[in-house]
Amino acid sequence: MTADAGRDDAATSTADEGDDDEALSWGDSSDRSYVEGPVVAVPDELRDDADDADEADDDGDELPEGVISSAALVGHGVVAAILLLYAVAWLKSIGSVAPAFDSVLADWMWRIGTWFAVAAPVLWFFGTLWLVPTRAMRQRAMWFVAGIVLLIPWPFVIGKLG
Repeated sequence: MTADAGRDDAATSTADEGDDDEALSWGDSSDRSYVEGPVVAVPDELRDDADDADEADDDGDELPEGVISSAALVGHGVVAAILLLYAVAWLKSIGSVAPAFDSVLADWMWRIGTWFAVAAPVLWFFGTLWLVPTRAMRQRAMWFVAGIVLLIPWPFVIGKLG
């Protein structure tokens, strides 16, 4: 007796081989958010009538409002990971510092400042996503780069280098 003898689906095969091909598909190329790679302009001397017919059917190669390209999506993920690591580094570096203040107000302000330092990278990321529109990707990228440069956790960096 084989191990598959008790299973009803082990000996059966699919009658429709198209299902197997559909399982390997990532979507339809006619989807507006489908991006295969950089679009290269075809010189006029290489165009034929079929290319002109395709252009007449297209309403533009622009993505719909609110849809970003695959490269931009990966870039957002990389920036989010960097800023999340910054928040963890701020938390780790601030946890090792315990200054003694004479005043309750100074101690309270220190604690609030430490929590702002930990929250700043996460707030910068979500603030940039919320305030800079999707259609202005260059501006959004510049704000992301500014956040990465301005929010470097210096106590963590100096502690590791020194």
